[in-house]
Amino acid sequence: MMNTGDELAVRWRYHAGSDALVWQLMFTQGGCLVGQKRFAGIRQALFFCIDIVTGKVFCDDYLFLDHTHPLAEGWFLVLETTLGDLVYCSACQSSSPERKGIWAVDFRGSGVAWSRPDLVFIANLEEELLACRLSSFAGFPERHFLLIDSVTGTDIRKLGLDNLEVNALRAEVVQEEERQQVVLPEFVTEGMVPEHRALQRVGISAAIRCECIVHGSFTIAVLHEPFALTGLWDSTLNVWRGDSLLYAETLDKGVDKPALNNFLVRNDALYYIKGREELVCVALS
Repeated sequence: MMNTGDELAVRWRYHAGSDALVWQLMFTQGGCLVGQKRFAGIRQALFFCIDIVTGKVFCDDYLFLDHTHPLAEGWFLVLETTLGDLVYCSACQSSSPERKGIWAVDFRGSGVAWSRPDLVFIANLEEELLACRLSSFAGFPERHFLLIDSVTGTDIRKLGLDNLEVNALRAEVVQEEERQQVVLPEFVTEGMVPEHRALQRVGISAAIRCECIVHGSFTIAVLHEPFALTGLWDSTLNVWRGDSLLYAETLDKGVDKPALNNFLVRNDALYYIKGREELVCVALS
């Protein structure tokens, strides 16, 4: 790591473990970051929960088991959304893109608050969740929509099959990144470079991939550079304020393919994944 000029402070670092892949990250309104780490060799997904300010680890290596619903065990799990201190998870089917089951989990303390393995998560409507129950009629799949309480998981109201009310509710849904106040990177194009002087140092070309977030006075860029002789990639993160380089770190070196979308900004902090195993939080102040 290299710092130049006025340094940016690392708030905390979290190492997920040898051979881990930090996979999914979500933020709770209670001030926690919840993440999924995956171990491909043993086909296992574990979860962790960190205080976003102090880096205190409230929960680590959390193994999600629900013996009443085997799809939820081990590997095929995703984080859908958050509300308050709860994180809502779904199970993925190995032979289908369809998800099934909803589990509300407080990773900071009490574990599973409620579960609905009979439903499919559709959307977070804040006090309510939009869900559906799968069935079939004459060999054709049907979705029966309903609203459930986000705190208890109990049914509130049945909405029936796809209809105008369901479509109206879907239209009101706020994108998850916006809900969680997260800014994700976008790929840099040649046209962006003149607008952001710090990016002129990157040297955009067809052989180089660069992702960027412009956040207030900060420009954060991850440069992915291939080596023609080996076909391997290096990835480097740089943070500028104006023309001053404040922070730099190598994220990957000599890998088969670059890991994309591995950093984000939320409020006054930069979060990035180094070496696929380590999550780092840097204060943008």
